[in-house]
Amino acid sequence: MSAMTTAAQPAPASSRSRERGGARLTDLAWLTWRQHRAVIIAGLAIAAAVTGSALYVARRITAISQECGNAACPDGAIRAALGGSFGLTSLTTYLTLAVMLLPLLAGMFLGVPLLAREHEQRTLVLAWSQDVTPQRWLWTKLAVLGAVTAAAGAAVSAAAGHLAAVASAATGQSLFSGNAFLVSGMLPLAQSVAWLAVGVMLGAAYRRTLPAIFTALIGYGASYLLVERVYPSFMAPLTDLASLGGDRGSAAQLGANSLVVENPSGTIYDASGHPVSRALQSLCQSANDLSKSQSNPCLAQQRHLMTLLRYQPGSRIPDFHLILIGGYLGLGAAAAACLWWLVRRTSLSAG
Repeated sequence: MSAMTTAAQPAPASSRSRERGGARLTDLAWLTWRQHRAVIIAGLAIAAAVTGSALYVARRITAISQECGNAACPDGAIRAALGGSFGLTSLTTYLTLAVMLLPLLAGMFLGVPLLAREHEQRTLVLAWSQDVTPQRWLWTKLAVLGAVTAAAGAAVSAAAGHLAAVASAATGQSLFSGNAFLVSGMLPLAQSVAWLAVGVMLGAAYRRTLPAIFTALIGYGASYLLVERVYPSFMAPLTDLASLGGDRGSAAQLGANSLVVENPSGTIYDASGHPVSRALQSLCQSANDLSKSQSNPCLAQQRHLMTLLRYQPGSRIPDFHLILIGGYLGLGAAAAACLWWLVRRTSLSAG
């Protein structure tokens, strides 16, 4: 009777949860950490170094900007602290480039080896022949690495966006142009998650680490050039007349953080907005043609001549960031869908 009673007793809760796979997630998370802890620690250290450096440089620039009245600093001793090969402006450029490379590093060194190394070392058969499905094995590991990547990317994105805003205020440069736009608005976070998924997908497709890394490098470079080329045309630009001899991108003419998309040089206008048909030489002796007269004070100050500009206002920066974030997340979703298809087609005998 006691034996029957013992046999009829329910299994412990821990055993039931393990049978349902409840503890399996913890086991897989621990396995992911053990297999990738070197790359994870190195990545977190790099992200922490970039974040700390960006915050430090931003604090230095803020101190200088406060001495200049929270505006673009004039030429002089204070301005010299921003310039130079190792000035704060140069350091900002170097840090911006580092931030732009971090998503690529996440894809190459964290994403690609996730499956490519398992194929190369012939350990995929052992991993997937256990009582856990290949999909669960993959998505659990991808979720752990994705969470780490997202956390590091969020910290770097916040610091990079703050540094870009501070540098823009101190130097008068637009946040809408150059790499400052591409590292602000939490874009590095979206890029990091997307390229992690792309890296895992390439590793599953090639089943070799080096070809997948090379493809990720080429793809990242191509995507950067494409985004840099097409993002100014996400929305129809506005048009306005600006002083012919002035700063074409200055906040006084087009608004803060504006981006000049096009500067037609075929027609000039007077102060009332009517085209001027007379030659520039007859208006100012030092002006021979429009292309050589952008900084001629006679045309802007004495003749009050203007040129037509097509530009994107600074108020559109959040909208453009959302468009790019949607594109990066779409890229990551497409890579995840392709990865799911590749895993479904993978034969255990091909490990």
